[in-house]
Amino acid sequence: MSTAPSGSVVAGVDRSAGARAALEWAAAEASLRGVPLRVACSWNQLEHELPEDFEEDVNDPARQATVAFLDETTAELRSRYPDLDIGTVTLAQAPAPGLIGLSQGAGLLVVGRRGRNAFLTMLLGSVSQRVVAHAPVPVVVVPETPAPSAAEAPVVVGVAREVTEPLVFAFAEAERRRAPLIAVRTWSLSNPYVVASPEAVAEIEADESRELQSLVDVVHRRHASVVVDTRVEFATTEAAVVEAARGAGLVVLGRHRRHLRYGLPLGRVPHRVLHLSDLPVAVVPN
Repeated sequence: MSTAPSGSVVAGVDRSAGARAALEWAAAEASLRGVPLRVACSWNQLEHELPEDFEEDVNDPARQATVAFLDETTAELRSRYPDLDIGTVTLAQAPAPGLIGLSQGAGLLVVGRRGRNAFLTMLLGSVSQRVVAHAPVPVVVVPETPAPSAAEAPVVVGVAREVTEPLVFAFAEAERRRAPLIAVRTWSLSNPYVVASPEAVAEIEADESRELQSLVDVVHRRHASVVVDTRVEFATTEAAVVEAARGAGLVVLGRHRRHLRYGLPLGRVPHRVLHLSDLPVAVVPN
């Protein structure tokens, strides 16, 4: 199994509009980082192997069609990014395992997200969901029609307790973009039917603010040029992040490498934000 060049940006594509949006975002990101871009597509849409008698008849035309599609897809991109090292990868595996394997050597994996359904709910495709849950590198999921944002729009990061990986990623992205960073921490009461006194609320918020600031300070020293706004709110994390991201350019969240047997594979917060936000969302393994 091949792997992408070290530090490169990998874009998983197909013929959907969401994939095209992801490719555009990935090309701009690779150019910003000064790293190679690898555009990957799988010709094998099956989760199982074909009998040998049928394998050659089916595989060769599918492989050839995928090669032609990738050449066509990247031709116009090369004209707009003449200095960018753009390569194509034809995956023999099914899309999700193929992209996960290819990303082993990469710095970032970018995939598309489906549009809105009849209930105006953002849908995460099965390939994107598996890639986000299991890729060894940060994954950016790009909506089909990302909300427009300014060139230096803020980067928003949700900060969990004692977790720095999403902060490190978010600071680096903000510095590349010369954009401010909004670091969000939330808290809630263990019993929703208990009303806390003003003094208790003030103490909780002070404790949360101190911990958030201490995590931010450690990473901020390496990215001193970034302007940071820290926010502590009494809310669910997904609600606070989506609200803070209005007018932003990128949302960054953490993903635990391990998850509970019966829990959501992405964790509750990334799962909900990916469905609610109309911005590119980066999910970083913790």
